[in-house]
Amino acid sequence: MQENQFDDELKRMDELEHDKSSGIGEGVSLDDSLSGLALPQPIVVNAGTSLNKAIQKLQKRSLGCLLVERDSKLIGIMTERDILLKITGKGMNFDKEIVDDYMTANPEYLQMEDAVAYALNKMVVSGFRHVPIVDDNKKSVGVVSLVDIVQQVATSLGEEILNLPAIPQRKGFARPEGG
Repeated sequence: MQENQFDDELKRMDELEHDKSSGIGEGVSLDDSLSGLALPQPIVVNAGTSLNKAIQKLQKRSLGCLLVERDSKLIGIMTERDILLKITGKGMNFDKEIVDDYMTANPEYLQMEDAVAYALNKMVVSGFRHVPIVDDNKKSVGVVSLVDIVQQVATSLGEEILNLPAIPQRKGFARPEGG
């Protein structure tokens, strides 16, 4: 009798795993390739693009960085942090200044077949928030951010994450009555 219950439970778990409405999604493993992540299309500009045009593209797409190419090859990355620390409040003419002078040149990069672990390593060890992804010809094909990885993990946890109370329930803070 117990064996049938166990089989029924296994069958139900399989059904839930394949039911997209259940909130249980594919998990992300450190060994999975970056191609398995739902990455947004990167913002790519050519070398020599004005800061004004570059910033407008960032604002329009609400992404945290843009990639700079010359002859269809990655040569740099410009992030929100670059804008904040190198540009904001300097009183410059954004139509005359170009991204080349404010980007991080020759950034480290990965390829789509590289494992998620390598992206996390570059982010943690080097302090990057974004890592460019290129093809075999060094053409920009994506950007992975820590947020992309965390979102995939949260998606795989589904309703377990979405149904948490708005305020964490902490232990040890309740006082007994009269105390």
